Amino acid sequence: MHLIIADHTLKDYQGHSFEYCKSVRGIAIAKGWKVTTLGTSLLEPEVEKELKALKFFAHGFFHDFALHTLIYQFPGRLQEFLCSRWNYRQHSKSLFHDLCKLLPDCNNSEPVLILFPTFSFNDILGITRFAEKLSPSSNTQIAMVQHFTSRPNFDKDRFPHRLYKHSLNYLSQSSAKNRINLFTDSQDLANEYKFYIDKPFKVLPIPHTSHSNEKKEIKQNKLVIGYLGDARTNKGFHLIPEAINHVATILENDAIHWEIQANIRKHQEWQTVLAVNLLKNMPNTTLHHTPLNTNAYHKLMADIDIFMLPYTLENYHSQTSGIFSETRGLGKVSVVTKGTWMAREITNHGGGILCAPEDSKSLGDALVESVKAYPQLKAQAEFAKAKWCEFHNSENYITELISDIPFKA
Repeated sequence: MHLIIADHTLKDYQGHSFEYCKSVRGIAIAKGWKVTTLGTSLLEPEVEKELKALKFFAHGFFHDFALHTLIYQFPGRLQEFLCSRWNYRQHSKSLFHDLCKLLPDCNNSEPVLILFPTFSFNDILGITRFAEKLSPSSNTQIAMVQHFTSRPNFDKDRFPHRLYKHSLNYLSQSSAKNRINLFTDSQDLANEYKFYIDKPFKVLPIPHTSHSNEKKEIKQNKLVIGYLGDARTNKGFHLIPEAINHVATILENDAIHWEIQANIRKHQEWQTVLAVNLLKNMPNTTLHHTPLNTNAYHKLMADIDIFMLPYTLENYHSQTSGIFSETRGLGKVSVVTKGTWMAREITNHGGGILCAPEDSKSLGDALVESVKAYPQLKAQAEFAKAKWCEFHNSENYITELISDIPFKA
């Protein structure tokens, strides 16, 4: 078996691309498979070396194809419409062009699995058209894993719903549809995508569930509360300063230490910039301004007792979270937003507290409750950990990934 991990989000340690690829690559190599890992043309040397990855994709997942400056004279909604359609077209063309470089390796009898750990509406046409170029005798199959909702802010904006509808309709009618296998990492998302295509989305385990035996330094009468990941408004980062201030009015100032990852991917979000500046002056608070490498990230995860995940419903009503997955795998307590996929996990299995969406006071109250009830919540989280890790692990990921893929004998 030749596994090609085709990750056009893989550039550096930011996000979960690196951890995801590392987990899948490691278990595939342990099984004796040949593994090729493909990243973006901007792949950083440390990641390139650790994953033995190749700089492959000319344009990454987040690349924005600019239109002529005259476009910005149009009204905002028309600008958004034209830019989204232009990027949809250009991403499809660019991805198809890149993937065609794989044709010599894929047009033979050797079983080849091309795994896209992440995809969006911008990628479906390019991947499908590449699959249509494969010869009938090729033993190549394609797996695409969806982590994102198709309906963020659906009541106000039908984008990207319309583009998913168009691209998945093309896939459903393609002569190559049986070469393309669709996956997601939650039943919520699998149910959501039934609207677009009869071809089912199979639910996969999340492979990068952390297992750590590292012992944290014991701090007498002090818990560590943390936030990991990008500083973004759709992850509720802008709520954190007011929530911390609210907690300080109820609990003693030295009862908690705060560990906050504050690397800003979207610099245009003034709310996150303001929040970072406010956090700089807060006592008992350590900020981490850059993406963390594997060792630093795992050490910080081990040190944190309670995780804040005050994500908005706009995306996370059905969308999954890599950080939450890792907290479950470590038996950590978490505070999450009501109405999210994470909240349903907490409601079903315990180990956390729910807060209202986009409400800093509610977040603060939930954090106070989690501190006061920490021993009980920690016991619940440890119990939930065992059940979580039964399904969510890299070994099971590979088993579930290939079990229904129709390779030729």
